Amino acid sequence: MPMKMKLEFKEVSVTKSGDYYQVLFHDDLDTDDEPYFMIQRQFEFPDGEICAFESHIEKLIDQCKAKSLILTSNELSVSYGGNPENHIVISFGASKGVLHELAETLKEMIPTAHINLENKC
Repeated sequence: MPMKMKLEFKEVSVTKSGDYYQVLFHDDLDTDDEPYFMIQRQFEFPDGEICAFESHIEKLIDQCKAKSLILTSNELSVSYGGNPENHIVISFGASKGVLHELAETLKEMIPTAHINLENKC
C-alpha cells in the first residue's frame, strides 16, 4: 500500500478568475523557491474534470482527474494520477471565511470531493 506524503503549509489561497480556478497552499509568497502545492482547473472547455497538480516537488506534478479528495477544517487529503506517491495529506491554516471559500471551490473543481468541516459555526 502506498504511503501518504505529508506536507504542511501556513496558508491557503483560493482564486477564481473567470473559467479558471486555483487553490494554492504555501508559506510565504515573497520567495521564488518557496514550497507549495497547487491545484488548478479550467472550465472553459470540457475536459473530463482534469486538474493540474503542481508542487515544488517535481514528482507530484501531474495533469489528471483526482481519484479522491477529503477536506476537513485543517487538512486536505488528495489522491491523483498513476503515481502511487501522489497521495498527499496537507495540513494548513485558514480563517473560517477562507475555509468556506476553499470548500466551495474544491467542490466545484472536484465534484466527488468529500467536505467535512466539523468546526462549522
